[in-house]
Amino acid sequence: MALSISEQIYLNGYAIFDCCDMSALSLFAKVVQDELKTEELSCIHTFISRNEINKRRLACFRALNKVARWEDLYASAFQNALDHLIGPDIAIQNKLNLSIQMPGDVSSVLQMHTDSLAGQSIFELVCWLPLTNAYESNSMYIFHPDVSKKILTDLPAYEKQGMDGLFAEYKSRATFIDIKYGQVLVFSPTLFHGNIVNDTKETRISINCRFKNIFAPESECGERRLGSFYRLHSLSPLTRLALSYRDDLISFR
Repeated sequence: MALSISEQIYLNGYAIFDCCDMSALSLFAKVVQDELKTEELSCIHTFISRNEINKRRLACFRALNKVARWEDLYASAFQNALDHLIGPDIAIQNKLNLSIQMPGDVSSVLQMHTDSLAGQSIFELVCWLPLTNAYESNSMYIFHPDVSKKILTDLPAYEKQGMDGLFAEYKSRATFIDIKYGQVLVFSPTLFHGNIVNDTKETRISINCRFKNIFAPESECGERRLGSFYRLHSLSPLTRLALSYRDDLISFR
């Protein structure tokens, strides 16, 4: 019997499930296809050079964030997870992020990290939407919560070797996400993750964005708070009623 989203998160720190709104996924994919002038996103390395890809990625990034109501569309793709894990009172990251990992492109390698160590709330949910199949080295790797805790404990001992040295120590325990177009991934910001050089024959393109409950504790980093890093996305009727009770709470409406 398949595990529920909540069970997957509790056991593994991440969950993979079918996209809740395929029309939203198709729209985001179409925006990138139009910008890159191809329907075969996994093959863009055959006509876009590595020197050119970042410029093209930024153009796609701007186009995605100009989509009308992109916040609602993106949330709809992950609605089951948002309902089960966060609730109705939701803040969303200000911008969608876009990743493109072409075969052999060293510049696209993202070093092992956690979002929480970068100053983001440990209570947020990272929502990852692949626009192509993602597998093996063209995907991202992620570490189990127990392993992530051990890596966090070992951080001070690897000050000289850095994250690359720490990843080399734990690489054998990394899980490379295997996910098909039409599926989505959500994971905890406390998990160590990253990617390596893509040695497959296909490009991986994915979008990511973050959500958190507005009443969950904020990050201690001033730049990663509601009103700066996050914007208000949705409120329950009860919360709207409660916040209308006092004038000094009006900023939350």
